[in-house]
Amino acid sequence: MTRTFFVEGDREMRGRKRILSITAILLLVLIVSAVFASGVVDISKFSLINAPGTVEPASSTALVFVDPAYVNDATKQSGSKFTVHVNISGASDLYTWHVNVTFNKNILSVSKIFPGEFLRRSPNLTASEVLPGGFVINSTDNTKGYSGFAESILGTITGQTGNGRLASIEFLVVGYGSTDLTISLTGILATTLLSSTGGAITFTTTNGYFRNKYGGDVNGDRWVTSADFSVLQGAYGSSKGQPAYNREADFNLDGYITSADFSVLQGNYGKYFP
Repeated sequence: MTRTFFVEGDREMRGRKRILSITAILLLVLIVSAVFASGVVDISKFSLINAPGTVEPASSTALVFVDPAYVNDATKQSGSKFTVHVNISGASDLYTWHVNVTFNKNILSVSKIFPGEFLRRSPNLTASEVLPGGFVINSTDNTKGYSGFAESILGTITGQTGNGRLASIEFLVVGYGSTDLTISLTGILATTLLSSTGGAITFTTTNGYFRNKYGGDVNGDRWVTSADFSVLQGAYGSSKGQPAYNREADFNLDGYITSADFSVLQGNYGKYFP
């Protein structure tokens, strides 16, 4: 099991007034993170920022999404790396966030987490010295296929509003096939947004998707054969959202299974990709 964390910004936090309980919680996580890293405590049993409270949820039109939404690249075979971003749009008074991304452990593993810039902005110049005091922590378990990471502003200022990047994830390709990159809303490390008053911010999500299968290989066996043709035939003419639609047969990921996808399969028919 791999445990990693990093702290960015101002380390001189002593003496600062902490008026929000969530800040205290995240500081506590930092203090005990060395214990988590040692393996003595299994962090998968804990939520990073899922503290109970009585603050009413804040209304919001926020969207947390993976960018790009699709990585459809047969050149990304085992040993290759690629990066996706976790962005936010329509945020209002975002003070603390925690995001959990899940993936197929047989296809991908996380190699690095990079912090984004969103919480490091400030509309208030007097807060510019305080804002960089934010930090990012993360817990990645490639044997289970998840990465949970969190960040909070530290100080007596309001949260950030608008659009921006929360974090970036560098993935290492370890297998062949496809996998969703899901922003998880359930479980111990459920994705959470909090305002400067400690209230939960409502939001929606858009997940990502990775595929490194060769064109025409619907079932992922590295052969393009009649078995793949049969699946495409059953889905032919369907579009995303319809029962017959099969994303694995949508080779160009345009949301429709048409003659364009048939042409891809036809061009590789009979081929084996070692």
